[in-house]
Amino acid sequence: MPIRSASFADLLPAAHVCAEAFFDEDLFGQRIHPNRSAFPGDVYLFFLRQLRKDFFDGHNTVMVSHPENQLACVTGVAVWTRKGRGGDRMAASQSWSAWFTGRFLLPAYNWLGSLIWPNRAADPAMLDVLDRAMPFTEHYWKTPERLENWYLALLGTGPEYQGHGYGKELLKWGIERATEEGICVSLVSANGKDLFYKRYGVDKEAGWASEGGEQNPIHDIAGGMILFSKKLEKKMQ
Repeated sequence: MPIRSASFADLLPAAHVCAEAFFDEDLFGQRIHPNRSAFPGDVYLFFLRQLRKDFFDGHNTVMVSHPENQLACVTGVAVWTRKGRGGDRMAASQSWSAWFTGRFLLPAYNWLGSLIWPNRAADPAMLDVLDRAMPFTEHYWKTPERLENWYLALLGTGPEYQGHGYGKELLKWGIERATEEGICVSLVSANGKDLFYKRYGVDKEAGWASEGGEQNPIHDIAGGMILFSKKLEKKMQ
């Protein structure tokens, strides 16, 4: 299935894909958007604002999938983050205009947008829940063999397109980048999706995003298995 680097214009349809894909999922659906039944049309706003931040972060690569010969039809989206010094080098090579937009203009734009178009489906106290949960598990990425890795921050495929290979191609993009560099892949699996990732070699179980006791704000969320691939063999140039 065809995939390509996302353009800024792709972020809106990609956000709608994610809203549909995660509508009833434990974290993005039930916990972050408890009012989604009353305001189903607002859920995409959470993903749109996050995708905009990801798009202008030089550590990230946003990829989208689409049907053959239908470039404008977004069927899935993946956000791949290059962690470690390799990611810092990527960010350092980012254009000045993209850096300035991501650091200053976009936060103001998102803030103003949240006033004009509030996400009524969301619990405002939960919008930053992933940031607050991160300290409980970040040690898994600090071992020497895992410092440099490609991290799958988000993978979503529209419900009508699932089972057609779009998610597989978006996953393989990061696996191929990691293989080229001789580093590993990492991710946090949604509930019930770990077998999909294990099928393609991201199969080393490290822990759970919910661990750490009740102080972890997602301690009672289903799923969240932390997975790594083995350190992949670097391709010969």
